[in-house]
Amino acid sequence: MPEEQEKVTDLQTFLKQLPTHREEIKDGYFYRGQADATWELLPAILRNGREEKEHDIYNYIMTECAQEFDGLSSHAEILSKMQHYGVPTRLLDVTNNPLVALYFACEETENDGVVFWMKADDRDGIKSFDSDTISILSCLSRFNNIEKNEISKLINSIRGGGRAQVICTEEEIQGFNSNELIKRLLHEIKKEKPAFEDCIFPDDLIKKFFFIPKKNNARIIRQGGAFVIYGLENIDPSGTKRQQFNGRFGKIVIDKAYKQVIKEELSYINISKATLFPELYKVAEFVKEKYG
Repeated sequence: MPEEQEKVTDLQTFLKQLPTHREEIKDGYFYRGQADATWELLPAILRNGREEKEHDIYNYIMTECAQEFDGLSSHAEILSKMQHYGVPTRLLDVTNNPLVALYFACEETENDGVVFWMKADDRDGIKSFDSDTISILSCLSRFNNIEKNEISKLINSIRGGGRAQVICTEEEIQGFNSNELIKRLLHEIKKEKPAFEDCIFPDDLIKKFFFIPKKNNARIIRQGGAFVIYGLENIDPSGTKRQQFNGRFGKIVIDKAYKQVIKEELSYINISKATLFPELYKVAEFVKEKYG
């Protein structure tokens, strides 16, 4: 984590602190703005004990709002739509546009905001919507908390109690995939991908990956939207849970006293509630705010 810099008070200061202004500009940067700098960088399902209810939440939404998901062929698409409507999922919203992230960091004025910047170590850390790895992680929503904890323990027993990474032997991988819970996970994946090979690598289940969704709604397009999909928690020998992040990240703190000024500056370059949320009710909110 880089050394924390001065708090941002205007758009110019923010642009100077972006990592792409200090090194060669490359692909693979993502940003997330949060209105409160003290909030953890976690998806909604991993906050406030909700993870234990992930399976219940998923089933409830799929039962009560079944017609909303007609035509969706994968768990990744289903999770993306749930996330769009504010259902807690294991997806974390990010964007490839730092100015969009800055807008979200300035949404509320009671606390300092923050923009996190993140970069995958390599292109393997960025997955498309139809990636096999994304299918595997998306299917975890179909398992209850006891089952997910059992899978986590199985992975850590293979990995030697939480070491950063180990190369599993062929025998270990075969043994892992012969476990009844992993067979169930494979079965769930094959419902959407019948040709999926009968093999899951343990490490893939405990990592985070950037995930580029289908550009199938105006909000995702306007916001340059993407996700980080979170895997299972990794448990080290002390019993502490931790999540691996396969990449670099840092943060830029936004001074709460200047949030409104920054939002006005952003509106001059067409970054506002009306442009980021093209739904009529959001545009109406923007009009009321702008014209009193």
